[in-house]
Amino acid sequence: MRRSIKKLLSLFGVAVLVSTLGVVMLVQPAAAAANPSFKVTCYPQGMAQNDPIVFPGQAGASHMHSFFGARGVDQNTTIDTLLRQPSSQCGSDFGTVDLSAYWIPTLYKDDQPVHDESGAHQLAVYYQRAGGPNGAPAAQAFPRGLKIIAGDMRATTPQANVTYVCAKSDDAGQQRGGGNEFLTCNADELFIAKLVFPDCWDGKNLDSANHKSHMAFSGGSAATCPSTHPVKLPQITFEAWYHGVNGPASSFRWASGGAYTFHGDVISAWDLQAAANLVNQCINVAFDCNPLPYGRIPRGTVTQPQIDAQLAGTSTVSPPPPAAPGDAGHGSHESGTGATPAATTAPAATPTPTPTPTRVPSATPTPSHHHGGASPSPTAGASAGSGGAPPAGQSPVAWLSAFGGAMFAALLAWGIARRLLPRRRR
Repeated sequence: MRRSIKKLLSLFGVAVLVSTLGVVMLVQPAAAAANPSFKVTCYPQGMAQNDPIVFPGQAGASHMHSFFGARGVDQNTTIDTLLRQPSSQCGSDFGTVDLSAYWIPTLYKDDQPVHDESGAHQLAVYYQRAGGPNGAPAAQAFPRGLKIIAGDMRATTPQANVTYVCAKSDDAGQQRGGGNEFLTCNADELFIAKLVFPDCWDGKNLDSANHKSHMAFSGGSAATCPSTHPVKLPQITFEAWYHGVNGPASSFRWASGGAYTFHGDVISAWDLQAAANLVNQCINVAFDCNPLPYGRIPRGTVTQPQIDAQLAGTSTVSPPPPAAPGDAGHGSHESGTGATPAATTAPAATPTPTPTPTRVPSATPTPSHHHGGASPSPTAGASAGSGGAPPAGQSPVAWLSAFGGAMFAALLAWGIARRLLPRRRR
């Protein structure tokens, strides 16, 4: 009898110890993500010689651009026309919260425009914390109507924020390259072009005369902003994915010229509450939301000042004079404050993407979010996705691992009990 009691006490001690370890694992906060970020994958919406930032109201004034995400973008596109659209062609449930217009120069292969609306060509738009988990957090989400241009379409030397890779068609995480020149991609690879945007805003202007000087790059080990541009925003990185496009480097060019001339444009048009939540729960808690569709991203309380910050800023840029014949916009992307990245680590810090399904989202998804005013869905304080989602700011992988540890502890205690307790004789 005494021996049985000792066995029971020993068993109880082991069970308490192991179960406590499991609970401790469960409540520990997740480790900082390598790339605090979220990703929006957008699909092509046509090609045109239009640029609503550089040549508003002037059809045919620019070189050929490929447009992604927002529907119906043309020379007359403004923040108001974007917000009137019920949805965009951005997948993973972002189509009703991200109505932004994204565009890049059209890629040409053997002097033929590369364009495919089947889903094989995609623009992956990463919103990241510059500097990674050690970088300064974002002060706010993107101001509604902010216009940004990255890259120099007239560049004749390499741009630090432009890189190219070839990726395996069946495993796009296997990439090679990363330099500033076009690469020769093999038959089993696809072509990817990457472009990093400035992440510091002057806090006042939604645009500027050269479309760049209202933005600047962060710098230093903590990726802090200069005093002239004190408002830290998430940093955008474009990755233009061209599935099925490969061949010799000499066969590629942009509508703007050679490899050095890659550039990109954004007119930001986000659902206010969704944008604030993504900054709060992905960028500023060092949580990598890349694998998650919008509906599974943790959500929390969004304050009124976080909404109001997205409605700040003014746009008073005068329209440009008509483009001269043959100009094709070649005076448009000149160097400005935001033209050359400072000591930002963003080009190297771009996350290794997982292959994105090439299925184009439904052409007319049912809108579920209101895009005007200061109170769009989702509701503040709503829990993430459906049941079983991790707490806000905690990685799903870490949460499941901790839960598994607790379950293992219980099973281990049960197994020890079966071993040590005397069995009843029949």
